[in-house]
Amino acid sequence: MAKDLQTPFDVAVVMFTKRSGALAMALRSVFAQNIDARVQVIVATDGAQADRPALAELRGEVPANMALSIVDLGYSTARSRGGLYAPEAGGALRAALTLLANARHVAYLSEVNVFAPNHLSSLKRAIADRAWAWTQRWFADARTGSVICRDDWESAGPAAGTFAKSEGGFVAADALLIDKLACAAAIPAWMQADDQGRGEDRRFFQAIRALPHAETGEPTVYARIQVQNQHPFTLAQFRERGVVLDRFVTMTPELERDVAHALKAQRDYERGVKENLKFGNVEFVRPKDGEGR
Repeated sequence: MAKDLQTPFDVAVVMFTKRSGALAMALRSVFAQNIDARVQVIVATDGAQADRPALAELRGEVPANMALSIVDLGYSTARSRGGLYAPEAGGALRAALTLLANARHVAYLSEVNVFAPNHLSSLKRAIADRAWAWTQRWFADARTGSVICRDDWESAGPAAGTFAKSEGGFVAADALLIDKLACAAAIPAWMQADDQGRGEDRRFFQAIRALPHAETGEPTVYARIQVQNQHPFTLAQFRERGVVLDRFVTMTPELERDVAHALKAQRDYERGVKENLKFGNVEFVRPKDGEGR
């Protein structure tokens, strides 16, 4: 059914791989979707270290209702790897693949994260005739896959979470389903980032935030992270939600102090004691116009 590539699919999943050995689990989570629909999975390789062996091996696992489309440019479009576009995460690939996908509804997945089996079906029900839909997500330990906690502060949706006051909220790329025709003007935002190659996801969210949208009301993405590499601010959020940090990271006295400091900074910000939420050299909330510049 899905092998008719010319007929538009019901939904497409956009992915790219930039490192060896990270793709198979993510791609298999797409293949495992419980959805009565035709699905295009479109994957691009991003430079010399992309996981081409996994792509070749997984071709034989594509379900009957899905088609796997591979885009292999032979080079990276990301500035950090010799290309022309600022985002470190794929350069121009998210924008390009969104346009190339033969489906009006487009979802996104990082090669290190995974979908729950009902991810696409719940997003398709939610979006209906709206411009975009979003789902909540879990944080999961990259080493074991075990759930750490629900993300209710970062990718918390419009007008919610840590970025509610400064940016009107935020939804991570992997938690989105968009109608690419309704969101066409926002697609170039995927190619914009800061000097460190970050922030294209926030720019894209800002570009679609005011368009009609809906949510699934449940977490269906597992964002796999290395807890020991997380900023003290993130560790503070975990602790606030009952996570025993010692299960994942060695809590030295210095790190304990930094986590406490980060938590106090957030509480001061929420109480209005301070306008900015800044810890060390990381600013989690942008200053108001004319301040802090």
